[in-house]
Amino acid sequence: MTRPIGLIAGNRSLPLMAAEKARALGRPLAVAALAGEAAPEIRGLADYFVSVKLGQMRVMIDFFLGAGVRDVVMIGGISRETIILNYEPDEVALEITAGLTDFHTDKILKAVCARLESEGLHLRSAADLLPELLPPPGLLTRKSPDAEMTADLKVAWRIAKELGRLDVGQCAVVSDRITLAVEAAEGTDATVARGGALARKPVAVAKVVKPMQDLRLDPPVIGPDTIRAMAAANVGAVAVDASKVLVVNLDETIRLADEAGLALVAWTDESAS
Repeated sequence: MTRPIGLIAGNRSLPLMAAEKARALGRPLAVAALAGEAAPEIRGLADYFVSVKLGQMRVMIDFFLGAGVRDVVMIGGISRETIILNYEPDEVALEITAGLTDFHTDKILKAVCARLESEGLHLRSAADLLPELLPPPGLLTRKSPDAEMTADLKVAWRIAKELGRLDVGQCAVVSDRITLAVEAAEGTDATVARGGALARKPVAVAKVVKPMQDLRLDPPVIGPDTIRAMAAANVGAVAVDASKVLVVNLDETIRLADEAGLALVAWTDESAS
């Protein structure tokens, strides 16, 4: 008998896409949906289902083990409201955080991953289930960045990678080789809006993975909503990590970028140097 895939489902469309892909592959699906975050429709795609509040680790672990799950995918975002207002840690969650010196995303997720592994659950990358969301290296849109914009993209890339090294954020906004905004807890869209408001011409944005990022944990994501926000913020070009940043609805994302006259490139560290 094929074991179910476990899905820890946050918000937005990615968890639904992952659930639909698992069903298309003929795999049974066990969904632990984060209360107030996961789309209600995901319940109809699950063979096994539980709604859990953020911090209810014991309930979630026992649910997966009881369903026969061994491989788990963590996918989808978590709103600031849930993190601040709806976090209800149980004894397992308190054990996980007790040894942390700070609550940066990487440290928390690595500690959660270690606990899942210790319970016999193996965390897998969302890209293992949805490899089609990984853009290949190269120019993705009709428009390519000119020499000036390319220079700004390279600065944004370097700054974003340094942010990632510090586990602060994964996005930077640059114009005329000057850093206008860097991402922290507010997220990409707010960072881009803040940076774009400081420039009188189109700005450059880099969205990258952290230098030592475990791609099973909180991979960066862009999609149509990201492009709409960037177009509104007067972004001229975007560079993302090729084969690492997940692009939701790639065709639609590229179409919207083309309509906005925005250049979208997928770079490696070598092409950004």
